[in-house]
Formats: sequence, structure tokens, C-alpha cells
Amino acid sequence: MELAPSKILEKFRDRTIDKRSALEQLLALIENSKSFKIRLKCIKILSEIWKTNEKTVSLSENIFNVFENLLISDSNENIRAAAALFLSSNFNDKAYKPMKWALHNDDSQLVLEIILNSLVEFLRGLKNQDFKLIKPFLLQELQDVVDKDYKIKIQKYIIVSSQKDPIFDHITILMNYFTLTYFKKVFWRLKYEINNCRVTQLDFIFKNLTSFPEPIKNLTSLKKLIFRYNQLTNLPHWIGTLIDLEHLNLNVNNIQNLPDSFGLLSSLKELYLWKNELSNLPESFSNLSELVILNLRLNNITSLPESFGKLEKLKELNLHDNKLLTVPESISNLRSLEILNLSWNEITTLPNSIGYLSSLKNFDLERNELREVPDSISNLTSLTSLNLKDNKLKTIPETFKFLINLRYLNLSQNELQILPISLVSLAKLEELYIGGNKFIKTPECFEVLEDNGVKIVH
Repeated sequence: MELAPSKILEKFRDRTIDKRSALEQLLALIENSKSFKIRLKCIKILSEIWKTNEKTVSLSENIFNVFENLLISDSNENIRAAAALFLSSNFNDKAYKPMKWALHNDDSQLVLEIILNSLVEFLRGLKNQDFKLIKPFLLQELQDVVDKDYKIKIQKYIIVSSQKDPIFDHITILMNYFTLTYFKKVFWRLKYEINNCRVTQLDFIFKNLTSFPEPIKNLTSLKKLIFRYNQLTNLPHWIGTLIDLEHLNLNVNNIQNLPDSFGLLSSLKELYLWKNELSNLPESFSNLSELVILNLRLNNITSLPESFGKLEKLKELNLHDNKLLTVPESISNLRSLEILNLSWNEITTLPNSIGYLSSLKNFDLERNELREVPDSISNLTSLTSLNLKDNKLKTIPETFKFLINLRYLNLSQNELQILPISLVSLAKLEELYIGGNKFIKTPECFEVLEDNGVKIVH
């Protein structure tokens, strides 16, 4: 009859049996019990005894061999996971080889994640050691890489690498390789790219993810990261460590907020966050000074931080279908902006500073609550398309005549009664939409515009 694990622990604490006897009995149960619950309980108790007491050196080899065997060959993933945790905590250096073998041969995500963390921790510990002593080991590890595509890249790297002590390069490459191996086993048909033996792109589209995979933080050379069509609700604080990231696509998730560390993504050029559940942006967002394309459409954003104007390299900004009430004055600093979509919001007024967007070509304000537009909009001389459909405009400024490059103008579904004759000065105008207004009589400008070839849609 098996002795219950708790009884063994009780006898050990009462000093009825010594430590060696307790460990041996626990090991016997771990190896021979037919109940995986008892085996798990034994592993937990053995871990407690092993950590809280002076280790029994004479039993170390036996204990290591038992847990190595559990990791490599046990049929129960919970047992393998428990074994991996024990080895990682107590024999991390010695467990490196069996952990590496298990990474390539195990199929359990639970086990694989523990193994990966152990391997990464081991490699990080090498950074403090004398490179001359560990160089042969690292070179051998690089040469032992299994993945065919990765192996070719590593062989080229070894040939062309500098004569300086590249300890950080060797370790970084191995960390990238192990992490990619983990992802390829866990996620079917994962799309990725490798440059200079580092993972630079990962695409997790349609992977049904509810949380951000933590092993990504091992891939500090990532430039492009895609999570379209998942179920993410938030982002981890450590996302700010991915300082090389240039492209981040989080479209169609359930993200409710961004961590303050998001502003540390100092290399980010393209950010796609449409169709999420964001209601605001952190103040640190304005630190994304390299941002060129920003898509925040289909969220619940009510306002933009005043510091938003610091994003001076923005060329495309899409805020379609949010809950914006106002536009910050600082928008005037976005002098590189070419496309601005503020449609389907609740904006009642535009700041006069909007007129400083000298590069703006496409401006969409459809379905807002605008009763007027500022005269300063006439300073947008680069504008080719202006959509003011479905607002509450009663008039438009005479100064519209200065929009000399305008080709498309949509004024439909407003409360306009007249149009200024000065619209005939728009020499490049091709399309004018004016249906659903309250014109008292046909505007005088129509005949001239039609003679100029303008398509007028009532």
C-alpha cells in the first residue's frame, strides 16, 4: 500500500524520518505510482524539501536522472511540466541539453513554454561569463541548430562575423532560434521572417489569441508584428522593450487600453489599431515621434491628448467612427499630414489651427455635428478631396475659392440654402455633391461649373 505524500512530509517535519529517506520515498512514488495526481503531489513536496533544506549531494544525480526521464518520456503533460519546472529551478545548467531536446520533440504548449523560459534564462546567465571560455560551446550550439533555413543563415553568419568577442550576438541568435522554434510548434503555419539570424517579423493572424504571447519579449530585433483578427483585450507592459519595432498591426481585437510603456516604441512608423475598444490614448502616445501611419478607426475614443501634435511625421491619420467631440489645437503641428479621416464622429467645431496642415490632400469630415467650418480651412491649398457630407452646415465660407487644387467636394446632406458664387474659381474641381440640402433656388455657380465640366450630383 502506497504511503500518502502528505504523510511522508509529515514524518519528515516531525523528524520521524530523515531527509534522505523522505526524498527516496517520494522518488519511488514519482516513478511507480499509477496515480498522476499522487505523482504531482510528490513532485511538489520534493521540490519544497529540496529548496528549504541543505541539498543531499549523494542524491542529486539520482534526482536529476529521474526528472530528466520524466521530462523526456513521461506521457502526462502535467508531469512533464512539473519536471521541467523542477529542473529549471534546481539544475538549470545541467538541464540545458535535455531541455533543448524536449523543445524540439515535445508537443505540449504548457511544457514548451516552461522549457523555453529555462533555455532563455540559461543563455542570459552566460552573458556574465568569460567569452573565451564559453565561445566553443556557443559555436557548437550554433552549428547544432536543426531548422534547415535557420542553419543556412547561421553558417553564413559564422563565416562573416567579426573577430571581436560576439558573445551577445551568439546568445541573441540562440535565443531567437529557440523562441521561433517554440512559436512554430505552438502556432500552426506561423508566418515569419529572419534577417541576420534574428526574427524580424511575426504574423499571428487568426490565431484566436486572448493574450499577448510572452516569449515575444525575447525577440528584441522584431520590426514587424501582426495580430489581426484575434481576441486580445490588453497589451503587456513589457511591449515597450521592443524598441526596434516599426510596424504593429492589432486590427480587429478587443483591446481596451494601451499601457504607458507603449510610448517607448520609439521606432514605430506604422500602427494599426482599428476595430478595438479604445476609449482614450495614454499621454505617452505622443512620444511615438517616428509614426507615419496611424489607423484608429472603429474605436470609442472621445478625445485626443493635447500633446498629440508631437507626432510631426504623421502622413496618414484615420479616426473614422469614434466618439470624438473636439480636435486638439496642437493638430496644427502635423505639417506632414496628407490624409485625415475624422468621419463618423461627434465633432461640433474645428480649431482655426486646422489651417496649418499645409500638406493635407484628403480631408474627410462626413457625419459629424459641424454647423460651420473655419475660414482657415481655405489655407489648405494642397487639398484635392474634401468631404463634409452629413453635417449641419448652413453656409460655407467664400474663402473656399482658395482651395486651388480641390477636385472632389461633397456638401450633401447638410442645411445649405445658398452656395457662394466664388466656387467657380475652383479651376480643378471635377465632382461636386450637393443633394439633401435646403437650397432656396438653384445656386448661380452651377451653370458656370457645369460649363467647366464639373460633375454636379444633386
